[in-house]
Amino acid sequence: MEKAITNMRDLARCFGRAMNLVSPKIENHHQQVAYVAWRIADEMGYSLDDRREIIYGALMHDMGSVIMPEREVGEYTLSEMSQAGISLIGDIANMKFVKDILSAYQVPFAERPAFAELSKEAIFAEIIYLADKISMLIDPDAAALNQSEDICDTISDYADEEIHSEVVEAFLRTSSKEFVWLELLHQPEICLNAISNANVVTLDQLIEIAKFMSRIIDFRSQYTAMHSSGVAATAVRLAEILGMSEDECKMMMVAGYIHDIGKLKVPKKILEKKDALTDEEFNIVKEYAYYTELLLKDITGFEQIGRWAALHHEKLNGYGYPFGLKADDIPMGARIIAVADIFSAVAEIRSYRDGMSKEQVIYALREYVESSALSKYIVDLMIANYDDIYQKRESETSKEGARYYAAVVDMD
Repeated sequence: MEKAITNMRDLARCFGRAMNLVSPKIENHHQQVAYVAWRIADEMGYSLDDRREIIYGALMHDMGSVIMPEREVGEYTLSEMSQAGISLIGDIANMKFVKDILSAYQVPFAERPAFAELSKEAIFAEIIYLADKISMLIDPDAAALNQSEDICDTISDYADEEIHSEVVEAFLRTSSKEFVWLELLHQPEICLNAISNANVVTLDQLIEIAKFMSRIIDFRSQYTAMHSSGVAATAVRLAEILGMSEDECKMMMVAGYIHDIGKLKVPKKILEKKDALTDEEFNIVKEYAYYTELLLKDITGFEQIGRWAALHHEKLNGYGYPFGLKADDIPMGARIIAVADIFSAVAEIRSYRDGMSKEQVIYALREYVESSALSKYIVDLMIANYDDIYQKRESETSKEGARYYAAVVDMD
């Protein structure tokens, strides 16, 4: 049996915090929705396993918004957002239950059957919908208990208009406990304690989760849509050539998929800017490597993966970012990701240029070596195996490219 590397509680916490980066105006929104949904499900008598599922569904309820054309908060329809989320999950088998919840989101209330005839997923969709409304109503700058009565009055009006009364009544019962409002406002992440750290994740399962995360990171822009899949494929092939173990190669794949997770903090308008970035804009971009480190450092079992991912913009000469590390402090895995990242970036079409030819890519890589930014040893291996590595990268990026265009083109 494959050994566990981490647990779902830490991954769920990381996901919620990553989503906060996308919409800082509604920080903690995903955690608050998860908290309220968990409390309602508990009030309705659902099992611990069911309550864990609703936490995952709540954390991911509006993830589709990251790949949709930029609009103001509240301007997406539920159908649009849920369909985009379903497209992001795609072929990730162990997230089917989230897809089922998102599918239930798409059914207008008037077309839903009586409460007794609803599927579990449809009830969870209603619970999460209600929790989302509550999170949007609560004011983070006001005392929680001073808001509770008005929010309950507003929510009561949804009964049998937008949400079945059974769900609304369950919320009203649990909301009578004052500590629920205090936890909702001040520590909504407490609901993640319902996910036992014994709920372990193997390396193979982690690869699937990381692949899903890479879509949320990359599908925000057509110019980055295939980037992380290309970095992962390139890094794994380099690791294999270097003789790294099977487990290390799998860890390299995970690091490749999520190396840009902190980029969720970078506004889409900067990602897609056609002109040169200003110094201020480039400083915003540079911050993302720090956010990658911040998001990954508290995940159990990620000591190596997190460093490989977060340090890919460090340079051997000490002029990289965000930590300014020198050669002796940069692990081999981070050096591999650095080469894979630059190789993929220069080979791709970007908003400000076309992808480079083989000769141009090799020239660019050698320039990085000459400035002591990249490892000569790894770049030499990259060049010696260029066609093989390029083919592996191309195979993976074409799959993700097809998924991106299937998910996004119709939304424009």
